[in-house]
Amino acid sequence: MKTLLRALIILSSLSMLAACAPDTREQGSEVVTTYEPAQPNVIDEDGYKVVRGSTRVQDLSVNFDQTTKGMTLKGKIEFLPVRAKSVQTVELDLAGILDPYGFIALKTYKAKTQDNQDLKVAAKATCLSVDGGCRSSFIDIYVYYQGIVYHHQVESLQDDVSPATEEPIPGEEELPADEESEIEGGHDEVEGEPGRYVGDVADDIEKILEVKKPEAPKTEEPKKEEPKKEEPKQDTPKKDEPKKDSPKADPPKKEDPKKDPPKKDEPKKEEPKKEEPKKEEPKKEEPPKREEPKKDPPKTGQPRVPETAPPVNKVSQAIGPVNAGRLQNAANMLTYQQAHAPTGYEIIRPKRKTHFATNELAYIIVKMGLLTKKEIPGYELSVGDLSREAGGKLGSHKSHQNGLDADVAFFFNNKSFQGYFASAVAVNKPHANWMLEPQWKLFKEVVGTQLIDRIFIHGALKQALCSHAIAKGELTKGDNSSLAAQTLRRLIPEKDHHNHFHLRVKCSKAQVRCRQMAEPVNTTGCF
Repeated sequence: MKTLLRALIILSSLSMLAACAPDTREQGSEVVTTYEPAQPNVIDEDGYKVVRGSTRVQDLSVNFDQTTKGMTLKGKIEFLPVRAKSVQTVELDLAGILDPYGFIALKTYKAKTQDNQDLKVAAKATCLSVDGGCRSSFIDIYVYYQGIVYHHQVESLQDDVSPATEEPIPGEEELPADEESEIEGGHDEVEGEPGRYVGDVADDIEKILEVKKPEAPKTEEPKKEEPKKEEPKQDTPKKDEPKKDSPKADPPKKEDPKKDPPKKDEPKKEEPKKEEPKKEEPKKEEPPKREEPKKDPPKTGQPRVPETAPPVNKVSQAIGPVNAGRLQNAANMLTYQQAHAPTGYEIIRPKRKTHFATNELAYIIVKMGLLTKKEIPGYELSVGDLSREAGGKLGSHKSHQNGLDADVAFFFNNKSFQGYFASAVAVNKPHANWMLEPQWKLFKEVVGTQLIDRIFIHGALKQALCSHAIAKGELTKGDNSSLAAQTLRRLIPEKDHHNHFHLRVKCSKAQVRCRQMAEPVNTTGCF
């Protein structure tokens, strides 16, 4: 740990020097770093030790040939080894071919650092282009050195990753001017630092960087106890031996009947006819021929990548960031509402056709509906815009482009407020009819799933929830880990969200092309 701490201090000093000097890393290149943590950290990625925040790239350039479907990545990557005091520089000259699933494994021959110490370098480009090409992509670069993987992610956006055309929203012209901002959620903000794309780091390390996962030492201990169980099994065969002698006495008795039917040997001559149908079974030789097509896909690219790619297409896919992305295999929340009524929620503007979501957001909406039925019988939670079926730009929204966002009405004890977005703020204070306790339960319920990225809400409402949590003893000063603290951490104050809250879920691990925003600061904002 002392060595790691010393290395981190050195890196921080290098970062300060770099900040003072002109940065020429991106000159002449369309490749930019997606996200780097403020301080280097070591993360466990499914058994691999992965370091982020201790790398930087120089003169990096990427080129994708639309004709050959080939990509090259050239430049330099610098990294500060955990067990060293000096920065190492690696020349990058990687190349690969686009596979059928939109990935490019970028490899090179054995690379060496300035100190001529052997290491492994590889990268994977994940394509984002709408047309199936790879002019736009993000690239995960991996350097394996002394048992540790150093990870750096960049992106190259040469075309728009959102749907090419934007059709008008059905029914948009029918909205009254004073309701348009309410239904669309006003001018919602993205609010937050862009993070990195999800990718599939552990799988890349194993299959593209070709580094075997370290074996856990704990699994070896129980194996030593197993031989003890095998010893009693060796005693039982001794008891079986006398039993084997008894059947030897039986065969002589069976010899007498065998002498009687010598004539039965003749029908045995008919048995060769049964051998003929066996010759008619060449069909069993055909299955091996069917296995040959399975070997064809690897010839088009990296052989191991396609094995993990097909499952990606079976689930909803949020592609790109929330403010410049698209949606695939969307869940239709209006269809679900109609098929499972009463659901406890209602899509209030179905004609707009903006009721599509990822599976994760769909789960949260259904969960909120069930809680509404339980806490407020007969009440229906009003749900506004989610995303278009294919995602992309949606009205005046800055986000809502990849199926991760939802505009939802607040709870009121006056049911006449159902069916539209009524303001829960009056003169910068919570409205008298706003149902604070059920609202607090709902927020805790969804944040407890660990699927929520953040929830935008008016500042006056958040302060009321802070006071409520403190008064009930759910929150104390310095608490950043309880459910109440984590819920308030993800409630982001935003003035335009007085008549609804804007909920955003996280990218899932299956959504490898989704760009996850950086986590909000781990503080409640209540003290």
